[in-house]
Amino acid sequence: MPEQDEPTPEEGARELMNMSGLASALGVTRQWLHALRVKDPKFPPAERLPGSTREVWDLKSVRAYYEGREKRPGERTDLKDKPPAE
Repeated sequence: MPEQDEPTPEEGARELMNMSGLASALGVTRQWLHALRVKDPKFPPAERLPGSTREVWDLKSVRAYYEGREKRPGERTDLKDKPPAE
């Protein structure tokens, strides 16, 4: 039986995904992406397909936002002086 190839998105076609799909595509957790969405007003807006109540995002626009955002790494606590032992 011949294998069927998965359809690939056409050049310039939008690939709409829910939050879980976005997180998987970006290699982060859904919770982290949701927190980022809530905290950063620059996060791309969600859309709703006709007849649906679920929010979806365009992968291309979210990927561009995610890769272009300012990274703010946490402070390294292992480099701080530790209090003397009693």
